[in-house]
Amino acid sequence: MGAPGGAPTVLLLGGLSLAYLGIAAAVALYLLPVGFGLQGSVLLATQLAVLLAGALLVGTTASRIRRHQRRQAVLADLASGFGWTYRVDVGDRMWGGSVDEQIDRGNRTSTDLIDARDTEVPFDSVERTFVVGDGEGATMHTVRAVRIPLPSEVPRIALRSRRGAGALSLLPRRPRGRTELRLEGNFSDVFEVSVPPGYETSALYVLTPDLMAVLLDTSADLDLEVVDSTLHVYFPALDLTRPEELGRFLTAIAVLHDRFGRRTLLYRDEHAESLDPEAVRRAGDTLAHRARELETRARWWPVLVAVLTPLVPLVIAVAWIALAD
Repeated sequence: MGAPGGAPTVLLLGGLSLAYLGIAAAVALYLLPVGFGLQGSVLLATQLAVLLAGALLVGTTASRIRRHQRRQAVLADLASGFGWTYRVDVGDRMWGGSVDEQIDRGNRTSTDLIDARDTEVPFDSVERTFVVGDGEGATMHTVRAVRIPLPSEVPRIALRSRRGAGALSLLPRRPRGRTELRLEGNFSDVFEVSVPPGYETSALYVLTPDLMAVLLDTSADLDLEVVDSTLHVYFPALDLTRPEELGRFLTAIAVLHDRFGRRTLLYRDEHAESLDPEAVRRAGDTLAHRARELETRARWWPVLVAVLTPLVPLVIAVAWIALAD
């Protein structure tokens, strides 16, 4: 099942402790008395403070590691009970969707894989951590990503919740304004819907009033996107060992699998290239190329933050000098 073992954790904690001992020894025995010239009771008090601060740091780190390990063990048992496959770490494997398209491979990781593709409600899910931006302006984000297979390929549809900073809002690029589709009722007040130009009617074929009502009831704070024959759903980081979070997670997946499956089952792209009447369409033949991509634009504020962040210390220094004068 891939549940974590105890030996790696012991080695990690041992390594952290030894690393701190080396740093503490250098600070307490050399830097404080020689570098700063401390003596007597002041030196002793400072050395004790260094030791206590380090002990607190190591203890806090050890507690977090052990808590994370226990959570993974419970998640492995939970997956076994449901008949799922569980793996702790799947590295930077290609998962599909906008995260893989916009985030460099070295800036994303996937952990806590749940593979339920052979069950009655098929899906698989990982906790995805990715870094947006570079240098001091970079930010790290964690989401629980889910893939739900659909019976047919359909044009790309992105549904970004306006209620929170979900995965599709965090990425460095956003769909262009001209790809946005306004829908009836208050749906467009809750979700920003984007489709490839020319596929507005196809989106309406999928996003029927009953499906929109379901999305408003079960997924109003989630981001979703349809990519070919897969529905990607982005939850915030979840603790699936908590019954209330697991219940909401499984309920949303079951409802979305049922309703999106019904709406996409019979979809056919009229713009797809014609094939010989006797040929059998396969995955990849059923959509025109322009149905698979959304036009995007760069979000300006992450770039601005990345550029301005290194200048903050300089601005503070200049302001301080100005005030001092």
